[in-house]
Amino acid sequence: MTDLLQYQPIWPNSPEGGWHVVHVLKITTTRSCWMRCRFCDFSHFVPMIDGHPVPPLTLLQTSRTHPALSQAYDLIKVRGGLSFFEPWSYFRSAIRDIHERNPASLQALSAVEVLHFHRVEQKPLQELLEELRWAGASSLGPGGSELLIDPWRQEMSSLRLTSQEWLGIHQIAERVGLKAGASLMVFPGITERQILDHIQMIRNLKSLSVIEIKPLRALGTDLEILGSPHLFEVLATIQVIRKNLPHVIVAMNIDHLSGDVCDLLQWHGVSRAMATKEVLEP
Repeated sequence: MTDLLQYQPIWPNSPEGGWHVVHVLKITTTRSCWMRCRFCDFSHFVPMIDGHPVPPLTLLQTSRTHPALSQAYDLIKVRGGLSFFEPWSYFRSAIRDIHERNPASLQALSAVEVLHFHRVEQKPLQELLEELRWAGASSLGPGGSELLIDPWRQEMSSLRLTSQEWLGIHQIAERVGLKAGASLMVFPGITERQILDHIQMIRNLKSLSVIEIKPLRALGTDLEILGSPHLFEVLATIQVIRKNLPHVIVAMNIDHLSGDVCDLLQWHGVSRAMATKEVLEP
């Protein structure tokens, strides 16, 4: 099989599935992060940004007072960079407050954040995930931009957790009652082999029901010179996923996409369209 990712034209009059818009509130805890992933615009050293101290996190204040949490959503995502400012208990309390203020499904943190606190506070992974479940989380986030291929990860995000570490944390999450989340980052030049290797890894998740497609947003990152993937690369990636994971819902964020592009996504098998409102912390 060739590594070349090939797009197969389809008739545009027979969508493969429905089109369900999911209204998402995204709460970003902090945009500072020590991990320095090349594809991420969170890659600022802590505790300085542009020579100035990073202000303290205000997530607890947001979770208790922000008016956005009084509105109706289908899903709330809590994510952010990796910081040493606040302990695990701070984030656990904030997630609990968010859950108590809003009944929406809550996708809280991701494997890389859980592993960060496991290392910093020397708490067992299962204990951290059980506390997430207690705080009200219904699922573990897939991570900001994941491609579960270790040689690629070593080049693009050498400090990030390995593919097996990512999988192991999600499998523990499943055991404690959290649904597993998966995503796939589409970058310019992605190959079919890379997509299939990623799929082979996430097949091990028993609760996997949704995979989110995330085209690379290179602006402000070390990969800015690459630009974004071509639309045909995104559509071809969706085709490979639909062929190999026909039972899994394919989701994409539709913010800033034209109606024509949304139609193309639907025709190619994207059935969950995420419309996002963001609450951004310092």
